[in-house]
Amino acid sequence: MTNRYQLITIGAPNSFRQEILDTFYRHTGELGLDPGRVAVIDASNFGDYKATSPAFAIYFGDASGTFRDIDLIKQLQSDAKLILPVVNDLATYAAQMPAELRPINGFALSSSLKVEPLVGVALEGLGLLRLTRRLFISYKRDESRPVAVQLFEEFEAAGFSVFLDTHSIRPAQPFQSELWHQLVDTDVVVLLNTPKFLDSEWTTAELARANSMAVGIVQLNWPGFNTRRDAEISMELQLEKADFGNIMFETPDVYLSSNTIARIISGVESWRARSLAARQFNLVKEFVEIVRKARFPVTIEPAKYMVVTKSNGELLIFIPTIGLPQAFSYYQADQLVQDVKKGRVADVYLLYDHLNIRNEWLAHLAWLDKSFDVKLRLKTLRKSDAEAVFPTLI
Repeated sequence: MTNRYQLITIGAPNSFRQEILDTFYRHTGELGLDPGRVAVIDASNFGDYKATSPAFAIYFGDASGTFRDIDLIKQLQSDAKLILPVVNDLATYAAQMPAELRPINGFALSSSLKVEPLVGVALEGLGLLRLTRRLFISYKRDESRPVAVQLFEEFEAAGFSVFLDTHSIRPAQPFQSELWHQLVDTDVVVLLNTPKFLDSEWTTAELARANSMAVGIVQLNWPGFNTRRDAEISMELQLEKADFGNIMFETPDVYLSSNTIARIISGVESWRARSLAARQFNLVKEFVEIVRKARFPVTIEPAKYMVVTKSNGELLIFIPTIGLPQAFSYYQADQLVQDVKKGRVADVYLLYDHLNIRNEWLAHLAWLDKSFDVKLRLKTLRKSDAEAVFPTLI
């Protein structure tokens, strides 16, 4: 493959542009992309833009109403590329944006804390991060429930699908198995690290499960309390008294200030890419070892799917899938085959870890396999079955 991932910035000059680019390059590096696979394009080098390669555009609005690069907007829209309109204040969105982009939902970039969320949208648009944005809040109810509920509401408003035990488990569902099932499909665990967090068997179990699945953890440490060293993949955000709106973090009506919430969301966005990259790396590494043990050549493409060439020249494609494979995962796999490896593909497998997934979902995946296998040759492959099954595929 020679396709590059293209980040396009056009429109008015913007003081956050360089910070956006630095953050973008940092995350693509964490995701294992060589810098040569990433192109940053603006109006001055737009001749390098390739319509056939993945692209995501950011258009910076102008409060003066002087709109630049309208011809480039029209070309990108004609090529069906995603464009994110960016303004400093959504209240004046229409005045800052050309007519071509006004129907599109815009993004308010008002401070450096908004850079991480913006870059997250760009990485999702390029297909480098999954579109589902899942979060799991782990906390001790009698110490931090008000803050947990506050974070649930704020992250939902920021576009995350958030799991909070008191809000997310429906009546008649098995509590513990649903808890582990949701943890499988999360991007990041936000751990409210209060003094007695590990006094509960449930919070202790949640931390252990997150570690066993290599799910990244963002630790929010209560004032005067240190990081949990038993969290293997984690980043720390130390809270101080001033981070709480009422300066009283030990009272029942405890809540976080708006600035602290923004800092936490930015930190989670930053850690999300690294967490997903680590889980994908582990899945790829384990499978590659199995293939090489069987003495078959395997190629790891820049997008991290793996290609094995059978003795008859046909290709097997294995796509590492974090969390729960769903119907959209099958669709994306089919698009990859159509766009990248036409004609030579024998079968495509979504490689995933089935541990802690509820039996109902495993049955659903088996049904999807039957539905998609006949026409599209798509199916799932459990990581735990790979070593035994692989020799039968080649």
